[in-house]
Amino acid sequence: MPDADVDLIHRYRPAVERSPLPTLLTVTGEHIVLYANAAFCGLPVVPSGAPAGVRFASLIHGAEAVAALLDRVFRDGVTDVAADVAFACPEGRAFHGTAIVAPLLDERARLRGLVVQILDTTEQVTARARKAQAAWDLQEANEKLIVAGIREQELAERANQSAAELRALLDAMSQGVTVFGATREVVLVNPAGRAMLGLSSESPTLDDYRRCDFRYLGGARLDFEQDVLSRIVQDEPFVEEEALLHLPDGAVRHLVLSGGAVRDARGQVTLAMALYRDVTQVRELEQVREQCMSFITHDLRGSMTAAMYAAEVIGMDRAGYDPQVLAGRIVRSLTRMDEMIRTLLDVQRIRAGHGLPLLLGACDLVATAREVIDDLASFHDQRPVLRGEARVDGIWSQGELRRAIWNLASNALKYGATGAPVVITIEKTPGHAVVAVHNEGPPIPAEDQARLFAPFVRTRAAMAGGQRGWGLGLTFVRGCAEAHGGRVTLVSEAERGTTFTLELPLDARPHQRPG
Repeated sequence: MPDADVDLIHRYRPAVERSPLPTLLTVTGEHIVLYANAAFCGLPVVPSGAPAGVRFASLIHGAEAVAALLDRVFRDGVTDVAADVAFACPEGRAFHGTAIVAPLLDERARLRGLVVQILDTTEQVTARARKAQAAWDLQEANEKLIVAGIREQELAERANQSAAELRALLDAMSQGVTVFGATREVVLVNPAGRAMLGLSSESPTLDDYRRCDFRYLGGARLDFEQDVLSRIVQDEPFVEEEALLHLPDGAVRHLVLSGGAVRDARGQVTLAMALYRDVTQVRELEQVREQCMSFITHDLRGSMTAAMYAAEVIGMDRAGYDPQVLAGRIVRSLTRMDEMIRTLLDVQRIRAGHGLPLLLGACDLVATAREVIDDLASFHDQRPVLRGEARVDGIWSQGELRRAIWNLASNALKYGATGAPVVITIEKTPGHAVVAVHNEGPPIPAEDQARLFAPFVRTRAAMAGGQRGWGLGLTFVRGCAEAHGGRVTLVSEAERGTTFTLELPLDARPHQRPG
């Protein structure tokens, strides 16, 4: 092995060994594997045995999908990500992973190879596939019900009854449905369809659809009559085609369109059905998730870069630099990375329904909150204020509660009214302890409150204001509360401000899961 490669292993191996993420190092533009940690060797797509000395493309079945990513990062010297890459396991089962690739620099900051991490996303990809199949099955069932209902109208003795049943079915559907006749007249449209398209009339006509401002995703105009209705009438069914609808008030909705025709015994089109569902919120959540993942990658890389720079300075023994100070910077950077990774792993456990593992013991909740305030006060003057009991003792996990209170308080300082105090109130009730974090300022909209505790969710105001965030803090707070057998609630009003309340039983031991 060349001396340069030995130096690289000596430099980076301790950090790679400590990383809980599957990580390996490569060298040269041929991407020869230099070293892989135990987590990487434990991936189901990695053959048994020491991987060092082989090309990355020949190490993992299906690595061809990542080859272009490695080439691009090695060429450009920037970090990049490939999401949901499908790999092939030796035993034949599916494995999906997100590949994160970053440059590997030597002591002179020269590009020598790459740092490759593969995060297991098999469960998320499988869940999305199941959800898509369920949506398809539901749509197919809805179409069959609609067709069956419309055909029933041809029977005179059941015409009125069938019409009422069909109307009730359509009224209950969240998916928009419009049925056109053979001459393109609107036969019926359900309330969800009228609401999605912004149609005010109870009996809309084709002219109302012509006036709708439909557009393709690229922004080009989409003519509903020519590009949707004509295709259905000409027996060109289509499924799950996405389009944009610009409403008069300036709002934009993302709609997924499907269409099909009903023919009589002679093969003539008698009815044309257009189905559409609103996926605006889904697309917004995807955008927020991508933004949060970008922040996560940036923050992790920033801490890693700071640690690597300090380590390089120590190695070069530059005059004027105190090795102990630099070592302290390395420890702080690695500690920040550890906290970030811990947050990601905790949220992943919460999303998987496993709950947070707690180390329970005697804890004074007031003292814990005071530590949080002392930390925050150094950055926010005297804005954080503690009120309530002088001492509240219980059996809790102090570390997790400190993180939960810190998340609530830091959010209140970040998003509350500038300069206004953030008040943390701790009270003891029969059998419970209550922590309330209150801030003044604009209220959180009701539509955001309903989904605020989900992972990778941020309010529209936070995104519009350019505030950085991962969208994971409140997910952790909820998971922490539930792991203790408690709960977290939110009240946000213009007159009263915003209050997050954490309610905990005084003894969390009876609420722990076996094992």
